[in-house]
Amino acid sequence: MAPCFRGGFLVEFSFGAVEYEIMRILVTGGNGFIGSHLVEALLAEGHDVRCLLRPTSDRRWLEGLAYEEINGSLEQEGALARAVEGVEVVYHAAGATKARRPEDLYRVNAGGTAGLAEACLRRESPPRFVYVSSQAAAGPSRNGEGVEECDVCRPISPYGRSKLAAEEEVRRRGADLPFVIIRPSAVYGPRDTEMLLYFKLISRGIEPALGGENRYVSLCYVDDLVEGLRRAATADGVRGETYFVAHEEVWEWGGVAREAAAALGVKTFPVRVPKAVLFGAAALAELAATLSGGVATLTRERARVMWEELWVCDVAKAKRELDFAPRIGFAAGAKLTTAWYREQGWL
Repeated sequence: MAPCFRGGFLVEFSFGAVEYEIMRILVTGGNGFIGSHLVEALLAEGHDVRCLLRPTSDRRWLEGLAYEEINGSLEQEGALARAVEGVEVVYHAAGATKARRPEDLYRVNAGGTAGLAEACLRRESPPRFVYVSSQAAAGPSRNGEGVEECDVCRPISPYGRSKLAAEEEVRRRGADLPFVIIRPSAVYGPRDTEMLLYFKLISRGIEPALGGENRYVSLCYVDDLVEGLRRAATADGVRGETYFVAHEEVWEWGGVAREAAAALGVKTFPVRVPKAVLFGAAALAELAATLSGGVATLTRERARVMWEELWVCDVAKAKRELDFAPRIGFAAGAKLTTAWYREQGWL
C-alpha cells in the first residue's frame, strides 16, 4: 500500500486493487462543463479539491459538493497565490471560447495561463500543471490522417490561436514547471451546451449537412476526457509532453446524425447548407450581436471551423504513454447525453 503525508498525518488508501495517494488539487474552471465533471471525479476519489471562482460564476454544477472555494480570477495575482498554495496538482481548465474581440481571447487564455503558471513558479516546489488546451490549437488535419502531436500547428480561428499561445506560455516555463498539455477533440456529454443545438435539430428531424462533401470528426465523451486528465497528473515520465485525447473512432457527420437520431428515437431528413448560406447566417449573427452588445455564437470564424473537412486527431501517444483507454463511443455517449438533456428539460 502506497503511503502519503497529509496535514502531518500518514494516510494510506486502498480500494480493491487500486492504490493511490490523496492529493490537494486546484481546478480552474471547475464550475464549467468539463471542470465540474473533473471536480466530481476527484472528490469521489477522496482528494482535497479547491476551485478558483469569480463572484459571478454560475455554481449550479457544484452544488452539494465538498470543495474549497477561492474567490477571484486569473487576472488577480493575490487570488492566484492563494489558489495554488499547498496544492500538488493544478488542472487549468478555465478559459474563454468566444469573445467580441480576438484580443479578449488572448487576454483570458494566454494571459490567464501565464499568470497562473507564474503563481505556481513562485512556490518553492511547483505543482504538476495540467493544461486543458484544445484540438483547435493544432488545427484540422491536412493530410487525410489524424493530426499528431509532432505535426506543425496550424490553428484557423482566433480561439485556436489563443489556445496555442497559452500552450506556448506553459512551454516557455517548462524548465521549472512540471507540465503536461492535453488537447481534447470535440467534447460532449451531460451539461454540454455546444452540442445541444445539434441535438435539438436532430430531435426535430433535421439533419444539418454542410455542402456536399463528407466531413469527419474525432469525438470525446466527457468522462473519457476526465480519465485522460487524471492520468496526465499521475503518470511517470510525461513531464513536458502534449497529448491528444479522444475516442479512437472517427465519425462522418452523417453517422453522427444517425446515432443521435437513434438515441432520440426520431427519423431525420438531411438539410443541405451551402457555404454561402452558412457564412451569410454567421455575418447576420455577428451584426445582431454587435447591435445588442452581446457575443455571437455563430461567427464567420466559427463557420470556417465548421466548414473544414477533417477535425480528426491521433490518440496513439496518449494510449501508449498515459495508458489512456477511452470507454464510451458515440453510440453509447449519445444515449447518455440525450437522456440527461431530457431529464433537465433541455430537449
